[in-house]
Amino acid sequence: MPQKNRELRSEKLDARWDGLLLTVAVILAILASQPFVEMGQIDDFSYVKTTFDFARTGHLLYNGWATAMLGWQVVWGALFVKLLGYTYAATKLSTLTVAAGCVWLTHSICLRCGVNRRNAIFGTLTVSLSPLFVPLSVTFMTDISGLFAILVCLYCCLRALDAQSDRMVVAWVVIASLTGAVGGTARQIAWLAPLVMVPSAVWVLRRRKGVVVAGVIGELMTAAVVLECMRWFKAQPHSVSVTVIPEIWSGREMVGHYLGAFLCLSFLVLPILVASFTYVRAIPRKTLAWMTLLVPVALIASMFVTRHNPMRGMMPWIGDVIIRLGIFDYRNGWFIGISPMTFNFSERIAVSAAVFAGLIVFFYVTLLERSSSGADADGRSWHCLTFLFGPFSAAYLALLTPRTLLPEIIDRYLLPLLVLAVVVLLRLYQERVETHLPLISYVVLLLFVFLSVAGTHDWIAMYKARVLAVNRLHAGGITSSQIQAGFEADGVTQIANAGVVIDQRVPTPPGIDRVRYRPANLPDACVDLFEGDTPTIHAEYFLAYQVVPCLKTSQFGGITYRTWMPPFTREILILKLQ
Repeated sequence: MPQKNRELRSEKLDARWDGLLLTVAVILAILASQPFVEMGQIDDFSYVKTTFDFARTGHLLYNGWATAMLGWQVVWGALFVKLLGYTYAATKLSTLTVAAGCVWLTHSICLRCGVNRRNAIFGTLTVSLSPLFVPLSVTFMTDISGLFAILVCLYCCLRALDAQSDRMVVAWVVIASLTGAVGGTARQIAWLAPLVMVPSAVWVLRRRKGVVVAGVIGELMTAAVVLECMRWFKAQPHSVSVTVIPEIWSGREMVGHYLGAFLCLSFLVLPILVASFTYVRAIPRKTLAWMTLLVPVALIASMFVTRHNPMRGMMPWIGDVIIRLGIFDYRNGWFIGISPMTFNFSERIAVSAAVFAGLIVFFYVTLLERSSSGADADGRSWHCLTFLFGPFSAAYLALLTPRTLLPEIIDRYLLPLLVLAVVVLLRLYQERVETHLPLISYVVLLLFVFLSVAGTHDWIAMYKARVLAVNRLHAGGITSSQIQAGFEADGVTQIANAGVVIDQRVPTPPGIDRVRYRPANLPDACVDLFEGDTPTIHAEYFLAYQVVPCLKTSQFGGITYRTWMPPFTREILILKLQ
């Protein structure tokens, strides 16, 4: 027995080193994408401006675009701005440090939830090198900060469940409530962790001395913080309040959005799902034939249910981040034209079919055909995991309902659910099938890593080309107000000109023009070239992927740039009105 205890202690110590080494490896992989560019990405141009203002004035100043409160993320980013200068790189480096914390926490959570050492490493890489986590880690978006807050709270709850003394149980419950209350100030949905997850842990630990009292006090404190912060945020000039129940489009579309979110999440965990493919030969021939038939049927059915979605029921099913890695693009979305695609229609169909096949075979193997070769977990019971993960996941999905009633749900909202899904799937596999994942899982994971890193590199390369194009125009005497360079750049120009981006949900001070700019004699077919959110931009030159109607090539040509995925040579064109 003493020898066995020493071996267990040694393995736990080695596993702690695993977390640190994984963190270093993931950060190096992300840095390999050459991620820093002096331009905003997605919504973070607004958040960066708020951070610059906070570093300069000590006040949180919103500019008409942020629906997130930003809170501690701005404070953390301002520290980097003070140390490294007023640059986008400084703020994005602050996000990268938070992402590093997420890697370590994910690994620790996997271990404490009963995932064995090798699978915990695999699960951590599945999350932290996913085509969702990597690109978000090099932005100043609030998704990584929100994930960090949720993971900290979950980690504290797991430590409370593992604590031997009542005093330490209470201490971890209190820490979970405090960190959760602060963590949600960056991204409000993270408040679900202290509001739902902590009470769930307290219920499991209710027989321990002092835990219920600590839990009730923590819950009341968190609720007070949430209510006061929300009241304060709503009162701030130019903050954006989101309607809780927007206009309902249709029940089918709501179901389609939830289905799309589920399938997108399934795509992200595909490296785990394909582990079941090694057991296809053991499936009875008749059953396998039905399962094979079910794949195209499920694919066609999903296309029907999600037909309102621009992706038409194919991988990655929902958009915002993953699609930017050469998978899909909206015509004239936040940039004129359509980005060059790495994945064609047939390849997206093939990956979609693989996801459905993975889902069907994995759940057949793990839930319907229990194998004796699996191993029982040494850690957390399923009863405990159900209480920790179940209510939180249900509440999280419920808060996504308003998004399902809008034109589209967003893939980056799946990050917290991705961690929970990885833990559950790995536990299922190692207990009911095999202790370790097969080679095919590692091969698919490597493909995902390449997509994440190379796709992020190509995405950033596009922004770098846009910066060069704007600089070329500036050198030619063209001001930023005469350039439409994509919404991320135009938003910065609009804020510089008027102080706010024009959002119809946000009242603006008198004297600020809210009317979309339209040059004289502009044909009606060309009006959409000018954004209603940025009316102070009176564009004469437009950056674009392709020449589009109403525009023609200009004397400034274009900027050619190289990518790691096909097509390897791409160009940002500088166009002007016809």
